Amino acid sequence: MPPPRLSVTVQPRDDLYAVLDSVVARNVPGRVLISAAAGTGKTVLVADWLGRTAADPEVAWVALGPDDNDADRLQRTLTGVWERSNTIAGPVVVVLDDAHEIRDDIALGVLSEFVESAPVNSTVVVACRSTPELQFARYALEGTLTWIGWEELALDGVAVAAIVAEYGHSLDDSDLAALLAFTRGWAAPVRLAAIRLGAYEEPRAAIADMTCYPQQVSEYVVEATLGELPEYLVRFIESTSIVEFFDTDLAEQLDEANVDRVVRDRERFGVPVVRCSSDTTAVRYGWHPLIRAHAGAVVRRRDPERVVRLHRIAARWFLDARAPLVALEHLIAVGDEQAIEEFVLHHGPTVVFDGNSEALWDLLGTRYGDLPGVRHLRALAAVEQNYPDAARAYLGTRDSRRGADRLAPATTVFAAALAVEIAVISGAKMPKEVLPEFEASGGTGSVDLDCYVALQHSAARMFLGDLGASERLLRRALTLGELGAHPRLVLRSLSRLSVLSGVRGDLATMNVRAVRALEYAVAQELTDRIDAFQSAAAVCMDTYVRAEQLADDSPVHALSLASPRRARPDGTSVPVSGGHAEVAFALLQARRYPRPTIAEADTVGHAMIGLLGRGPQAGLSNAFVTLAMAVLLDAGRTNTAAQLIEKTSAVFGEIPDVVVARAMVELHVGRTGTAGELLGSVRDLTLHPALAVRAWLLDAVVANRERRSADAAVSLTRALELAEPNRIVSPFLDCAGDAAEMLVAIPPGGEHTHEFVLHVRAKLLDANAGRNPGLTRTEKVVLAELATGKQLREIARGLHVSLNTVRTHTRNLYRKLEASSRAEAVDEAMRRGLL
Repeated sequence: MPPPRLSVTVQPRDDLYAVLDSVVARNVPGRVLISAAAGTGKTVLVADWLGRTAADPEVAWVALGPDDNDADRLQRTLTGVWERSNTIAGPVVVVLDDAHEIRDDIALGVLSEFVESAPVNSTVVVACRSTPELQFARYALEGTLTWIGWEELALDGVAVAAIVAEYGHSLDDSDLAALLAFTRGWAAPVRLAAIRLGAYEEPRAAIADMTCYPQQVSEYVVEATLGELPEYLVRFIESTSIVEFFDTDLAEQLDEANVDRVVRDRERFGVPVVRCSSDTTAVRYGWHPLIRAHAGAVVRRRDPERVVRLHRIAARWFLDARAPLVALEHLIAVGDEQAIEEFVLHHGPTVVFDGNSEALWDLLGTRYGDLPGVRHLRALAAVEQNYPDAARAYLGTRDSRRGADRLAPATTVFAAALAVEIAVISGAKMPKEVLPEFEASGGTGSVDLDCYVALQHSAARMFLGDLGASERLLRRALTLGELGAHPRLVLRSLSRLSVLSGVRGDLATMNVRAVRALEYAVAQELTDRIDAFQSAAAVCMDTYVRAEQLADDSPVHALSLASPRRARPDGTSVPVSGGHAEVAFALLQARRYPRPTIAEADTVGHAMIGLLGRGPQAGLSNAFVTLAMAVLLDAGRTNTAAQLIEKTSAVFGEIPDVVVARAMVELHVGRTGTAGELLGSVRDLTLHPALAVRAWLLDAVVANRERRSADAAVSLTRALELAEPNRIVSPFLDCAGDAAEMLVAIPPGGEHTHEFVLHVRAKLLDANAGRNPGLTRTEKVVLAELATGKQLREIARGLHVSLNTVRTHTRNLYRKLEASSRAEAVDEAMRRGLL
C-alpha cells in the first residue's frame, strides 16, 4: 500500500531526510529503526520524506496491526512485498509501520526473517513505539543499521514557532523557550498546546497554565506510552518521577527495581528520557517533563503515603549529596513543618555559605519564612554581605512562632555566634556575655553550624585577649572541616589562624598560614571570598614589613590590584576585600617604588580613615596606623596624617600606636624634643613587634639628631634585636637617611647579628636608591636651618662657622638634591623624608 496521506502541515526535517537519503544511496541492504513514543512524528517523518526524496524509490508501506500476530497472515503479506520488490531494479523502500504491534513469537520470527533477507537494493524502515526483538544489535555492529529515537525526532524552536503560527498565534522568545522546555519538542503535545493557546487571552498565561498542569496537552500520548509498559517499569517511573534527575544510587533507594534492567527496557519501550552529565563524569537520567508530570500525578492520586515516603528518601539522599536546596524542595512537598525547622537550623547555613540565600527565601516563602531560625539565617546572609546593621536588625526581631524545645540550644548558640561576627565586622565592643553560651554548647548536630560556632567563639576569645583559647578553637574548626564542613568555613579557619599569628606578632607564621589559606582558596575556587582577600593582605603585610616585593604574576599581587565593591541596600558600598585588606593592598602599592605618589598616599589615607569609620577592631586595625602614617608623611600629606591621628585617637584613645604616630609627625616637622618625650612614654611597654621596632628606631633618630650618640646606639641596637626574628625592615626604610647614617656607626654587640645589619643596609640601598643622597652630618644641620627661612649669614653665626663654609655646604646640598634654589632643595628634602 502507498504511504498514508498526512492531515497536518509538516515541518520539514532536512537533517533527517539527508540521513535517510544516505541509507538508500548505499549499495547494501539498509535498515532504519525509528523507535519513539506515540505522537513523536515517526509516521509523519517517513511519509513526508518519501514524498520529497530525490532517490525516487519504489515504496511498499505495510501498516501492521494486532491481526498480524497471525504468523501465516503476516508471512503472506511480507512474501508478497518481496516478490514485487525483486522485480524492481532501482531502490526499494519497505516501511513496516507500527511494528510494536507484533508480539507473537512466531510472528516476530517471520518479521525477523523478512528484515534479514532484504535484497541489496532495498531499505527496510521499521517504525515503532517499542523496539521488537529483532537482530538490531547485530545490524548496528555490521554498520547496516540507522537508529532514530525521540531526541532526533524532537522539534526545534523554529518548528515549534511555525506550528504555533499555523493556529494563528505567536510567542516571544521567553514564552517559546518555556513551551519548548516542557514539551522538549514532542510533536503531538506541541500541536495540542498550539491549539489550546486559543482558549487564553495571553500566551504567557497559557504557557504557565500548561506548564503547571501539562496533562491537558500530554494525557493522550503519555497514557499511550505508559499503558504499554510492564508493571515494574511503570512503578519505577512513578517512584523516580518525584526527582528531576536521578543516578543509579538514588534510583535504587527510591525503587527496588534493577536499574540496569530498567535502563535497558526503557530504551526498548521507547520511553523518552533526558540525560545530563553531573559534575563528575557520571550520567544522570530524568524522565521527559510530560512523562514525569503524568506519572507523578497518578501516584499522588493513587498512593499519597507512598509519595510522602519517596520525598523523605529523596530529601535524605540530597542532603547526603550536599544539595540542600533540592532536599528542602522535597521536605516542602511533604509539608512536615518540624523537619523544615530542623533543616533551617542544621542545613540553612550551608545554603547561605553556598551563596544561595535568595533561592532559600523563595522556597520557604511566606508559609515557612517566619519559622524559628530563619531570622538567624537572614542575619548570617547579611554578615556574609558585610552588612552588620541589617544583621543586627534581623537578630533583634522576635520569632513569630516558638520552635521545638530540642532545637532551642542550637538556636541560642547560633545567635551568640552571629552576635560575635556582627561585633567583628562593625567594630562594636565584643559581647563578653555570650562566652557562657559557647561554653555550655555541646554541639548542634550540624558540622557546618558547629564549625561556624567554633570560628566565632575563637574570634571572641582573640579580641578579648585570650589568644591561646582562640588558637585551640580554630584548630577545632579545622578538625570539623576534615569531617565535612563547608569549604567556605575551612578557608575562614585557615585565614583566621593567619590573622591570629599576626595579632601575636609572629609574622613569619602569619605568612606561612596565609599562603596555605590562599592555596586552599585557589583549589576550592574561593578567591572571590573576603577570607581569601584577607589572607592575601596578610602576605602583603609580611612582604611590606620585610621590604620585599611581590612578583607581578603573583596571585597575591593580582588580588591586591582588585578593588571590587559591594553595594548595600542603604545605598552605601563596601570593599569586597574588607577594610583591612583594602588598607594593606594600598600600602603595598604605595611602596612598590622608593617614594609614593600623592595619589597613592591619598589612597592609603582614604582606605585607613574608611576602615576606622566602618568597623575597626582593637588589636588589629590599629596595627596599620603607623604604616599609613609613614606613607602620608613621605608624600607630604601632613593634613591627612593629622586627620588620621585624630580619627584613630577618637576610636581607640591614646594607645601606643597613636603616640608613636604623633612622634612621627613631630619628627617630620623638626620638633625632636617633643617626639622624644612621646616615644619615651611608650617604648618600654610590651608592644607588637612591628610597632616596637618603629618606636625604638625613632627614639634612636631623636637621640642621633640631638647628638646623643651613646643613647642612639642603645636604641638602635634594641630596634635591631626586635626586628631580626621577623626580618622587619620597613621602619628603617621610613627613616632612610638617619638609619643609613646610624647603621654605619653602630658598635658591635647586642642580640642582633651582623648579617641582619648588612641585610638592612642592602635594603636601604636597593629599595631607596636615590632617596638618601649621602648628606654629611653638617649638611643635614645646614639643611634643617635652610628650612627655617634664615639668611645664610644668620645660619653661619648660629653654627659658629664662616659664611663661606655655609655657602659651600649649601652648594653641596643643591648638587646632591638636584636643586637650583633653596625652595627646591627644601621641597626635595621633604619628599625624601630628610626633613
